[in-house]
Amino acid sequence: MPKEIGNLDGIPAEVRDEANRAYLPVLKGDLSQSSDPEANTKLDGLEAIDKRLKSEGKIPMYLLGIGDEGNGRAIVSFGNPDTARNVSTYVPGLNTKLDEKFAGGDLNRAHGMAERAGDKYGGSTASIAWLGYDAPQVSMDAALGLDPSTTDVTRTDNAERAVPALQNFTNGLEATNQNADPHLTAIGHSYGSLTVGTAAAEGDGLPGVDDIVLVGSPGSGSDHASDLNVGAKNVYVRAADSDLVTHAPSKGDVAGAVPEGVTGLPFKYWMGGGDDRLWFGTDPASERFGAQRFLSAEGDGPSSHSNYFNAKEDLPSADNIARVVTGNGDSIERQEHR
Repeated sequence: MPKEIGNLDGIPAEVRDEANRAYLPVLKGDLSQSSDPEANTKLDGLEAIDKRLKSEGKIPMYLLGIGDEGNGRAIVSFGNPDTARNVSTYVPGLNTKLDEKFAGGDLNRAHGMAERAGDKYGGSTASIAWLGYDAPQVSMDAALGLDPSTTDVTRTDNAERAVPALQNFTNGLEATNQNADPHLTAIGHSYGSLTVGTAAAEGDGLPGVDDIVLVGSPGSGSDHASDLNVGAKNVYVRAADSDLVTHAPSKGDVAGAVPEGVTGLPFKYWMGGGDDRLWFGTDPASERFGAQRFLSAEGDGPSSHSNYFNAKEDLPSADNIARVVTGNGDSIERQEHR
């Protein structure tokens, strides 16, 4: 059955793609019959993905997974992950769900990585956008500390629930890749860096993954890069100093600053401990964490958090990510630790 086959890890990408393209109109039809606003949001996301599939450019697209569970599921690869020598899996963070924004912004990030890696650094590269979990969903009011009822982004629950799915996915990538020694990279952005870090630190880590990239991170959930099971020298970090998310204060810092009875997000009460503690463990950009910090453009406040993959807005970061993805991490432009 297309629904089951399309979402199975460890079977060839072409088989998954064919099954998911067959299931796509069925899923869209089911969602169109629902009066639930969330169903309409998912339908809009699938319509946007379908449109991209029908107008794909020089980099072939592979639909590796779709579903309507939770906030929706979509796994899209630019390039064939079975034949590519280099395969990256990008895990997005806060407020990502199956909607038009994912089909635009997050797929654009994956496409841009495949394009830059292939054009500038050569070699065969597949770049995957992996929405295989429920990322935290937080309104702007909640993010400002005005709505204390929504605190998903301050907890590790979503990341922990994603561990089996992400580990099984990278295991499947390694199993179906036709190269003798493929180079696999896991990339986590924002809360997605916690998801990647949590999966990498659990058990034997992310099967097949050689390098890990954490960008715009509020912490990986670990105290040291060596906890991520790829070796500290193979963990790469980018944190613009103007990116407030990378300065998320530790829980201890916030506890002393938030008025009694307020349980919402810490952003309204931003303190920062002046050390290497973040909300989810040691600051990945700090010397104590032990990863390799690479250069990016500083950006202007909040915009820097969204531009790490955008070659037009942050060329150094986009280039450095492409270097890591293609197995050229030794040539990154480095920046001093915090």
